[in-house]
This record gives sequence, structure tokens and C-alpha cells, in this order.
Amino acid sequence: MGQQPVSVDQLYLNAESLAKDFSLFPRKEPASVVKGLLTEQQIEMALENLRNMEVDAYIAATVAPTEESTRPGSKEIIAALDVPIHNEVENGPLYCAELEFDFDGQTRRIGFITQNRANNTGVWGPEHHNAAAKIASSYAIRSMPIVTFMDTPGADPYEEANANNQAHAISRLIAELCNVDVPTLGIIIGQGYSGGAIPLASSNLLLSLRTGVFNTIHPKSLANLVRRYNLSWQECAKFVGVSSYELYKQGNIDGIVDYDPGEESKIENLKNTIVTGISSIENSTKEFVAEHPEVINHYQRNLNRYFNPSDTMSAVHASSTLKLRTSPTEWPNVFGVAFRYLRYLGLRRRIKSTTTTQYGRLAETEIPEGELSQRIHRERRAAFLGWLQDPDKVLYEDSLNRAWKNFQEKREALGAERGRIAQFIFGEPQANFDTSRSEICLVAGLHLYNRWKASAEDNLSALIEHLGDTETSSYFLSTSDVKDVKGLLKSLSDTDDPFRKALKQRFSFEGKKLFDLSFIEEKNAVFLVAELVSELNLILEGESLYDETLLANQDLSEATK
Repeated sequence: MGQQPVSVDQLYLNAESLAKDFSLFPRKEPASVVKGLLTEQQIEMALENLRNMEVDAYIAATVAPTEESTRPGSKEIIAALDVPIHNEVENGPLYCAELEFDFDGQTRRIGFITQNRANNTGVWGPEHHNAAAKIASSYAIRSMPIVTFMDTPGADPYEEANANNQAHAISRLIAELCNVDVPTLGIIIGQGYSGGAIPLASSNLLLSLRTGVFNTIHPKSLANLVRRYNLSWQECAKFVGVSSYELYKQGNIDGIVDYDPGEESKIENLKNTIVTGISSIENSTKEFVAEHPEVINHYQRNLNRYFNPSDTMSAVHASSTLKLRTSPTEWPNVFGVAFRYLRYLGLRRRIKSTTTTQYGRLAETEIPEGELSQRIHRERRAAFLGWLQDPDKVLYEDSLNRAWKNFQEKREALGAERGRIAQFIFGEPQANFDTSRSEICLVAGLHLYNRWKASAEDNLSALIEHLGDTETSSYFLSTSDVKDVKGLLKSLSDTDDPFRKALKQRFSFEGKKLFDLSFIEEKNAVFLVAELVSELNLILEGESLYDETLLANQDLSEATK
């Protein structure tokens, strides 16, 4: 190839090669540059624990904490930082404020743009994305670094939001946060899913709290897309790796803050991360400008375009929705240009490319064997067996009660002898009984259909099967069979008997909590016995429990065997 034309900007010719090696922490561990982050060793230990977890335990450790209703939101976290707060903006789930931090004895004001889960679970509509774009621009014009807090299950997906250009609003915010000429620091403080979180992740540094989760699509939505693989959303979450530790290992985030919402003793870690994180961005940018003279050349080109805009450039500016610098006072310095360029390099580094042989159905990577159908079956059976132990009382439903009493009366009258006149007045006993039976079936069926709703088909089929197989049904336990549930569970939790240990392994993830002594003390007996009986009945209808090896030292009757 010949020499590149002089008119081509050297800064962008070097972009691809720089992006491959670019890091704001050259040859250094992030925790040694930014205070308050977990070390590599701590992250590796957490990763090892996650790898050894079964799916439900993984969800309990990663996804579940971010969905707790009591988890503090961004406004509470900002208040906990205990620094002066100015110019607060509250617009539903959008919360913004200007905070004053101490930077080595100097007070600096930082702009915060956050998703507040206390309002609509942090879901933004187009009005919130557009407002955030304007606020980001106003912070940048005043040369304030920007910190974003991500905490949302996704952007508003409903008709009204889409009718008001939701996708365009998201794109505009992405462009604005990529375009600002100040340092930007993104922190995942809870859920970081889909198009709701992606704009706020467009930052120079992207960090996460310990239990923060992030993915470009919610695991439940991903499960719908790959339903043909029989994968549950829980398996999808574990397979792609949504935890902060896995995100760091994959290179999708730059560090993990040793703090979780509500930890008063560790709020100082978050404060230190914000201050030293912004300082590290500025120091790295200063070194980058000193080492790459093409940045100065690029800045000179920008100035020339500002002084002598072409007709095409003027037309682009006139139609742009981005906030463009129009006065010399607002015009960015060379470091502002470098902040923007380095942000581009960081985002480019996070984007992974693939080949056609590694993509989709052409990939050689084996899809894990899914358990969606088994999980759904277990959940439905657990719900049905739970209802079986605590069925609806006919007494409290007028229509059911009337139909049941009528059925009882007609059944008692079956053997009665009636003359022609009595039959004419009261009807023939057998016909009356048949009619009452049809009525009770119809009324009870409609009642159960309305009660079970989406699960009606499965539950009604299970009920028919249950009524038709009385021999198997007779082995099911009832809540009345367990006299001292807390004593039984405490005994099971401490046992080393091989059979009982094997039995406990058959319990579901939620069921295994029944053997936790603190859980036993916390819950009441009614709840515990219902959960225990439901788990045991699911086990009873599964594979045989009889194992000669495990039961070698047990004296069992033939009936028990």
C-alpha cells in the first residue's frame, strides 16, 4: 500500500491498534490505582466460589440481591456519601445532583446522573433519557466530571414509550455521554440490563458494586429467545455470567467497588473510588496527550473547523440534536478532546468480534443441556401439591356451598321410593342426582379455573390424575402427619445418617433452606410444615427412595420398603 494521504487524521488511523492495547491502568492492578476496589486475589476467590455453585445458588448469590425491594436506591446511596449536595433534579426514576468532593484539599463539584429504583424500579422512558442528555451536556459545559449510577431492569418497553421514540432517546443519550469532553465514571449499583443501562455505561471507566449485575439483555428475555434449547432464565444468567466478578474477568468492566448498598461501614470505599477514579482518568489522559503528539494535531484540526466551518459542517450542526459548543468559552481544551477519544478507545476495547464459525447455530461450542421443562414441571407440581395440602374451603364460597349441599341432598335421596305424584313434584331421584353431580363439577371446575388461571390446564390435569390413581395418592403426606416440624427439621439438619443425607440432597434449592437452624427459628411452624410436606411429596412421586446400601443398618418393615 502507498503512503496514507496527509489529509487523513492520524489520531483515528491509530485508533484500532491503540484500542487493542489500551488501558487506563497500564501495567498496574486497578486496585492499586483506584482506592476502594477489590484486589485481583479477592476477585479470583469469588469467581472460584461462583464456578462451584449450582444454578439456583448462583442466582441467590448474584441476581437475587439486586431484586430485593429493601435494597437502597441511588438517592439513598448519594445521601450516605455525606457530602454537600446541590441542584437536585428528581423526575420519577431519574435522579441527578451535583456533589462536592475533596480532591487532596481542593473542593470539586461532580455531576451525578442516576437511575433511582425507588421510583418505577428505575425504568426510564424517553423523557428521562432526553432529560439526562441535556443534564449531561450542562455538566460538561461547566467542566464538571460526570458519574452515572446504573440500576434498572431495562428501558420502558411499552407502546407509549415506543410511540414517543424510546429508541431514538436512548441513542441520543449514548451519543451525548460519548461526546462530552469531561471525565466520565460509570458505576453499576444494582441491576444493569438492556437498553436502560447501556447509555450510562458509555464512560471512561466502568465499575460495579460487588452485587451489581450487567448484561445487554435481561436473562428472562434471553431465555425467551433460546427457548428451543430448553434453557431456563436462571441457566441463561449463569451461562453468560452476569455477576460483577465474571464481568471483570471477561473485560467488560474495569473494577469492582468493595461496597454494597446499605453497608455504612464501607461507604468510604465508594467515596474513595469516585475521587481516585476521576483522578486516574485525568492523570492517564495527561500522560496520553504527552505521549501522542497526534492529539495536538487533531485538536488543531478541530479549531480550524471551528474557525472556518464548511457549508456541509454548518448544515450538520444546524440539524444536530447534540449540544454543540458555539462560543469560545464553551469550547473544550485539548484534554477534553483526549477524554472523548480515550472513552472511544475504552468502549472499542470492550466490543468483541467473532467469526461466522463461532456465531449462532454455526458455533462449535456446545449449548449446555437445559432444564427448563423440568424446572417448570417441578414448580407446577409444587404449586398443585401445596394446594392439595390446603384446598379451598367450600364453606366460604356461596356458589360452591349451594351446589355441594344440593349434591349431598340428592345423593341421600337416591334410595328413596317415590310415587308418581312425588316424582312429578320432586323429580326422579337418579335424574336429580345426575343433574346435581353435573352442577357441582361445573361450578367447582369454573372456580378452580379462575383460581389457577394460567396454571389451570396443568393443575386440572394433575387433579384428574390424582383422583384416578388412588393407590399412589394414598402415599402422599399431609400436614397433619408431621407433629413437631421444628424438632424434625433440627434433627434432620444434624444427622450424618447416609440415607437421610441422600434424602436431603433431593430437596430443591429453596427446600434445602429448611435445614438451616437460623431459618427454622425465623419461620413459623405452619410455613415450615407446608414447605416440608410439599418437598417430600415431590420426592415421593419421583425415583424410588429404596437403596439397600443406604438402608443397610435400618430396620424397615416390608410395607415401608
